[in-house]
Amino acid sequence: MKIGDLVTRKSHNNDITFCIIDFTSDAEGQCVAVLKALYNNTLIVDAPIEDLVNVLPKGKL
Repeated sequence: MKIGDLVTRKSHNNDITFCIIDFTSDAEGQCVAVLKALYNNTLIVDAPIEDLVNVLPKGKL
């Protein structure tokens, strides 16, 4: 996974498509991705990398 990838979240039944805008670490030091929803300019969340599914099979359009 890298910045700019389009992803969905397994824990939310892949219902919203996000773009990875950054990476950070949580309180336990685990790497998490900062995500921005594609069709909602105000929805920005973070999620563990293992919760993400890349929308594009090879990571490119």
